[in-house]
Amino acid sequence: MKAPLTAPPITPPRLAIPWYVHPAAAPQDWAWLAAQEVSFAVLNVHNGPGGDEDPYYPQAVSRLRRIRLLGYVTLAYGRRRTAEVIREIRAWQRLYHVDGIMFDEVPSTTGTVRRCRQYAGAARDAGVSLLAANPGVFPSPAHLELFDVTSVFEGTAEAYAGFRHPAWARRVPPARLWHLVHTCAPGQLPALRLAAARHGAGHLFATDRHLPNPWLGPPTAVSDQLAAGHPADR
Repeated sequence: MKAPLTAPPITPPRLAIPWYVHPAAAPQDWAWLAAQEVSFAVLNVHNGPGGDEDPYYPQAVSRLRRIRLLGYVTLAYGRRRTAEVIREIRAWQRLYHVDGIMFDEVPSTTGTVRRCRQYAGAARDAGVSLLAANPGVFPSPAHLELFDVTSVFEGTAEAYAGFRHPAWARRVPPARLWHLVHTCAPGQLPALRLAAARHGAGHLFATDRHLPNPWLGPPTAVSDQLAAGHPADR
């Protein structure tokens, strides 16, 4: 008698975290990040690299060198000039020696593929080898082809409960798909990791923090433990 067929094990997504908390505001959170197994972290000094080198960032960033670091650059949904975007990319490279770039507010409709191709091509020409994008929704397949990693969901845990990948996305390798989930109840986090894996995401960050900025460090329970001087898991 043949052995019963079993489903292949589900690979949990890796932690990929937007890291918008200032080192002076939460040094203990930065120390926590340095100890994590992270696929990548996105730095955001001041809606980008900032005009001048922030006095707190160089030393803090130097402690994260075992982590792939991406610099935050907004595209303002296609309204920014390519030359402005390249200036910010070069500032990230010069000031913080990042490993790559994450484009935020990426336009995602079919008619914007050409504009995104211009941004992506300019970034590659500037030497960006790891290029992530955050449209926050599932874009077209043509958009996905332009980037190494794309955040195809950014929203609340309530909205995530009804989220599904389109059928064509089953052919997309999980390593290219990233989910960002906020406003979670603390007890939801393990279930969200499992849901992301079942959806086919290779990267995830889920947090109980909420708008207007849910990306100010690890989940609040972790930050609270660290602030109290206790070790914390991710």
